[in-house]
Amino acid sequence: MASDPKRIKVQLDADPRFAAGVGGALRYLAEASGMSDEVCKEFQEAAVKACLNAFRSGAGKCHVVEFLRAEDRIEVLVDAGLDGEPIRLARPVSTPS
Repeated sequence: MASDPKRIKVQLDADPRFAAGVGGALRYLAEASGMSDEVCKEFQEAAVKACLNAFRSGAGKCHVVEFLRAEDRIEVLVDAGLDGEPIRLARPVSTPS
């Protein structure tokens, strides 16, 4: 039976320290889901980069980041500003056979 996805939604100021926090939180979720260390690190770096790009866009002082933990994947969405599409990053989660 499939479980409902779990969501965490945060609002952040455009501060690079918060981008690092997003990366750390995402890495924790990825590690807790059983992703390899290499995939966790790459996913973390991609999330930090996405946040920094959104923060530099200058479209707003406040940004929304949403984490989604589904049965088969982890996603992070970073708003890209007022008119832009959110930046979506996703990685599959290995499920035990």
